[in-house]
Amino acid sequence: MAVTILVGVKLVLKIKPLPVGKAIIMATVSVLLGKWFVAGLHLPALLSYALPTAAFFILSYVFFKPTPIKFILYWLVGFAAYLIIHIIASTLFNWPYMFPFWPVRI
Repeated sequence: MAVTILVGVKLVLKIKPLPVGKAIIMATVSVLLGKWFVAGLHLPALLSYALPTAAFFILSYVFFKPTPIKFILYWLVGFAAYLIIHIIASTLFNWPYMFPFWPVRI
């Protein structure tokens, strides 16, 4: 997740030097919330994915203060990076859990 944040920061927000620490904090908070909501609280998938995503959005704004247009582009670029990384990992290592909603077949 931190890599997808950094891809969006580099390509869209053009922040230098790359905020690796902030990306790791954002990823850690989002992943831990997701794990807690899924494994700990057994919340439905809608909440288990939406709440960590909301934390990601909030922290993105707090840390980077992008304009609304740049925020959307930053998110889209990061999401594209997420899809590419997960499709490659799912395909190369046969990790079907990387995409919980659909099987990856290339």
